[in-house]
Amino acid sequence: MRSSVMTLTLGAAGVVLLAACGGSTSPYGGGGGGGTPASCASSGASATITATASFTFGPSTATITAGQKVCWVYNSGISHTVTSDDARFTGGSLPNGSTVVVTFPAAGSYAFHCSIHLPPAYNMTGTITVQ
Repeated sequence: MRSSVMTLTLGAAGVVLLAACGGSTSPYGGGGGGGTPASCASSGASATITATASFTFGPSTATITAGQKVCWVYNSGISHTVTSDDARFTGGSLPNGSTVVVTFPAAGSYAFHCSIHLPPAYNMTGTITVQ
C-alpha cells in the first residue's frame, strides 16, 4: 500500500513538472511553444533564432514584417528563456529540445534576453526589428 501511494505521488509530481516546463506564454500576439523535437520548420516562422551552448543567440537579430512570427529553438543542452526586455512576451524556462514562437503584430524594435544567463557574464541578448 505504501509503495502505491509513493508511486502515485511521484507520478503526480512528474506531471506537474512536465507541464511547468513545456510551454510559452506570450501576451504579445499569440506565442506558442514547447514543441518537440526542437524544430521551427513547421511553425510558419519567418525567422529562426537558436540559443547556443556558447550562451549566445544566433543570429542575435532578425528583421520581419508586422504579422510574421519568430521561432526560437533550444538545442544547446542547456535550459534558456527568451524574454522581452519590456515584458511583452516570455518563453519561460525551456529545456533542451523546446521551441518558442512569437507573432509580432506591430512595427517596432523588440529587444530580448535570456533571463537565466544575463549580461555581463553572458551575451544572451538580441533584437527583433518589425517593419
